[in-house]
Amino acid sequence: MGMTFAELMDWPPHIQALSDAVAKRGEASQRASDKVQAIVDMSTWQGDAGEAAKDAMKRSAARFDQVGMDAIFLAMHINKAHGESQTLADDIKTFLADAAADPPVIIDPKTNAVTPPDITGKKPEEIQKIINKLKDLQSRASGLIARGENLDAELARVLDEGTGGHTMDQKRITGNDDATQAREDVTKVLNNSANDEERARVTQAMALTPEQQADMDAGRPVQLSSRQQLYLGQMQAQMNGMTVDDIYKAQQDLKTSKNNPISNALQLMSSKQVSFADTGKHVGDTGSTDKLTAGGFEQLPKSVRASIDPDSAAKLGIPMGDHLGQLSTIVKEGDPGLQHGTGLDQKMMDRAANLLHGENSMGLRSSGPFDSTLQQVFESAGRDHVVDHDLLVGDKGKQFFNDLSHHTFPDNGKSAGGLMSWTHDSALVGKNEFGHYVSADEARISGETAHAYASYAAEDKGLLTLKDDDGNTHTLGQTSPELVKGMAHGLMPYAAMIGGAEKDNGIFPNTPGFDHSFDDKTDIDSGKMPKAKALLSVLNTNTDAGKEIDGALYVESAIASDHFASTTHDGTGGAVGDLDKAARMRALADLGINQAADASTNNKATDAYQHAKDVYEMKQLAYDTGAKGLSALVGAAEGPAGTIGGPAIDIAANAMKSSIVGDPPDPASTTHTSTPEISTGNAQAQVIDSLLSRGVLTPEQVNQAVPNALVPPDASHSTWHLKNWQEMGYRSSDNYHTMTDKIMNGPVAGLGIPGLSGRGTDFQTEYRRVITSTP
Repeated sequence: MGMTFAELMDWPPHIQALSDAVAKRGEASQRASDKVQAIVDMSTWQGDAGEAAKDAMKRSAARFDQVGMDAIFLAMHINKAHGESQTLADDIKTFLADAAADPPVIIDPKTNAVTPPDITGKKPEEIQKIINKLKDLQSRASGLIARGENLDAELARVLDEGTGGHTMDQKRITGNDDATQAREDVTKVLNNSANDEERARVTQAMALTPEQQADMDAGRPVQLSSRQQLYLGQMQAQMNGMTVDDIYKAQQDLKTSKNNPISNALQLMSSKQVSFADTGKHVGDTGSTDKLTAGGFEQLPKSVRASIDPDSAAKLGIPMGDHLGQLSTIVKEGDPGLQHGTGLDQKMMDRAANLLHGENSMGLRSSGPFDSTLQQVFESAGRDHVVDHDLLVGDKGKQFFNDLSHHTFPDNGKSAGGLMSWTHDSALVGKNEFGHYVSADEARISGETAHAYASYAAEDKGLLTLKDDDGNTHTLGQTSPELVKGMAHGLMPYAAMIGGAEKDNGIFPNTPGFDHSFDDKTDIDSGKMPKAKALLSVLNTNTDAGKEIDGALYVESAIASDHFASTTHDGTGGAVGDLDKAARMRALADLGINQAADASTNNKATDAYQHAKDVYEMKQLAYDTGAKGLSALVGAAEGPAGTIGGPAIDIAANAMKSSIVGDPPDPASTTHTSTPEISTGNAQAQVIDSLLSRGVLTPEQVNQAVPNALVPPDASHSTWHLKNWQEMGYRSSDNYHTMTDKIMNGPVAGLGIPGLSGRGTDFQTEYRRVITSTP
């Protein structure tokens, strides 16, 4: 009988005890080394015998020290195995609990024996449910046992090498069991004759442990276990002589659309972060972990290389054929976590970029012959963010973006948008909202990519006047709405930098790679901000895209206002520069919302009130979208995230929503305008709301100056805030200005902080500078 679930669940405490014992031995040896060295240092024994004794003790101290270091190093590896064994034990417990759930399947962990439910009297659909559950449990059981076998083999290797033994070497020489099994398992998987256990062993060998995945994500070398090295070597050797059609058939025969071992093998063997057993690419050669080969594009099967790289096709004398679609399916059904700058992904994306440029060069900017295939490549190889980064940031990046944005795809640009939208989820270091830990390197790659495509979009004035085949003019949001939405989603975390925040500002979370202002300082100070305004003009050609990026700017405005209030609360006069940031970002968002409102009516004429009503409703939706998105994004951020986290964003956003969104339009008014504007009263209201949220002002102080001016906390607002002018029952915003002025010159001025009562006017001035300054 092989390994049982009971044995595997019992491993963690034993491995931990072994790790502790080895660590203690190492510490004891190093203490002994220190003691012997101390004797040497204190010794006054002279003469030849004395020198000989000192030399002997020095050697003894060195041996103790080396033994100690070796033991501590070994303990680290054993402790790593303990972590993996604990994860495995936890997964087995979950597996057994799932088995016991209705319909209950009894599994004896001591024997792995399975007792299926009694199907007497069951309906056909109930019986089918039981059959499906048994199949699922069988597959999961095989995978768990395979993980145990891999862990057992790896721990044995670590102990053998760490203690200077030769047990595993002798085992390889006399039996070569692992290499033979790897060859046989891979052969059966590739010819569709493998049983569940054989398939599970290959699948497990082509998957990374959490520790290996962390190394992959961080761009570090990935140390495969000896078993993984052997299995990957066999995959390489046996697929090398297969055609793409053969590889595709073998991959599809496995009937798994996720974590497919053949898909994973192609990614791993083409990764420069991985080394594996060198078989010389000879079928039948078992290979050895004593001789490893580094991964890379040249390690892929000949047929695959020839299908995606013209130079390889010419060199190998193999026609390129039309296999991009098949390869895209293979890649898409693998583990996306393995797609980290692999040679396979890089060559597929290069090939796709060249095909797209060729279509556009021939005037085939819509319904091109390769469009469907290009979409497949973007959805598969395009999941490799390192490759996307290198393509967009590199010398051909601007041309590639131009080709994407000036081409009309059947899916409305959704697959192309996916090449950019991913920068949203990896902008900040730390665990993101999906549970993935974003490393510093991933965040840098994300930021550099976002800055690149944002710059290209801002520079291309033609994106607002694209010509179709009939010569009609359209915006990018009309021809490729999903592409624009993908860009806006990807840029949401970088809204503060687009809005003019400087590096290390201490307010907004750090976004490596895109950690400086989008426009230069002179253009920010003047309010012209040509890059930001041009970019927002493009993004707001689609209302959903505008809602996301404008909403982020609104909330960043609230955060900057909140930071101003927090510094005031700390006893200073408040960082007036924070209000400048808040005003700029609100102004940019207002400009964008007005453009989005125009886009939503397809530039058709509408009366001024309806336009104002559309703007107001879109501001509400955008603000809520921004608050929800940034709260989730920042909630798990690591490092200097300024003064805010997810909950603090919620508080700041709630406190200032009313003042930033403003008042609903009055149907009776005749002064509606499509140009964004901010009244003095509304500017003062944002400052007052920020001071209220931070406790600088109290509700009692405000109500004493203007009775009944505040709304108490409720489900939509977590703090006290000012009513808008209609809620106050005023007939015009002039009355509202009178009210806010009383508060600014009364309780706010009464705080005794120089300049504080004039901050509303400062806010209004900066806002208007952005609105009225033409790039």
